[in-house]
Amino acid sequence: MKKDHEQIKLQLEQKLKELEERSERLENRLSQPGEADSGENAIFHENDEVLAGLNDVTIHDIHEIRLALDRIAHGKYGICVECGKAIAKARLTALPFTGTCVDCAT
Repeated sequence: MKKDHEQIKLQLEQKLKELEERSERLENRLSQPGEADSGENAIFHENDEVLAGLNDVTIHDIHEIRLALDRIAHGKYGICVECGKAIAKARLTALPFTGTCVDCAT
């Protein structure tokens, strides 16, 4: 494994841990039934839609990071999963868990 891929792997593993913890907190919050009083319950759950959307994005990012870690483990990191060409270093720096080059992403 390339030395720079080892550093990326460590960063991705740290980000994965953070996202898994965030998702767990969000899921715990969303699973709370709230108060019996419907008025208080409405206020309590007012932001549930936003929190659910945030959790969906978090789960998606967790999945993408796991795929990137798998590509690192199999020596395929930095190679576009669509066309097989190298992904630009600038793109990997901006989106370290991307699996596609700019051309295939559009």
